[in-house]
Amino acid sequence: MARSRLDRFLAPWVFVLTGIIFNILSAVITHYFIGLNNDTINDIDRQIQSKEVLIDSLWQSKTEIERKQEFFILLLAKQPDRPAVTDSIYRDYLQELLENHGLKEFSARMNRETGNDLDLLLDLSKAAQKSTIESINDTYFETLELQESKMPLVRNNSRLFSIAIFLQVIGLILVLARDLRRS
Repeated sequence: MARSRLDRFLAPWVFVLTGIIFNILSAVITHYFIGLNNDTINDIDRQIQSKEVLIDSLWQSKTEIERKQEFFILLLAKQPDRPAVTDSIYRDYLQELLENHGLKEFSARMNRETGNDLDLLLDLSKAAQKSTIESINDTYFETLELQESKMPLVRNNSRLFSIAIFLQVIGLILVLARDLRRS
């Protein structure tokens, strides 16, 4: 009697059914759970890429500020043929620096000073560059945080993939074991 229960438990269809269930579990893990993690990882990668483009853009902005500063130093050092036009271009550039970099603390000084004040140019350029560097640093740290948030997902995918392979191999062994049980 005990032998017949054991024979029913070890019947070939039990091996096949268990093997099929393991293979189905493997497929669910691979295509659902790993797929969800991959979607999240891809989203994080897109965010990282976007932030890297922003950092490149900010570096270009910093370089542009340096070049324009050098240009205006040269322009102001030379006696311009049309001082009113030069002063207008100079003031427009300073106003652009104020607005684009949120340097409101220089507004009163800019309104107070007239003419081609080189100190104002140097101070504004320095403050704009500092603001740009701070933005670069903040963006870089955000990128690092995103990369850190991605690592557990990658490790989890690796673990899930190992489990899925294990279930698939065991499932195949069980399906093939039905043939061994018959012989």
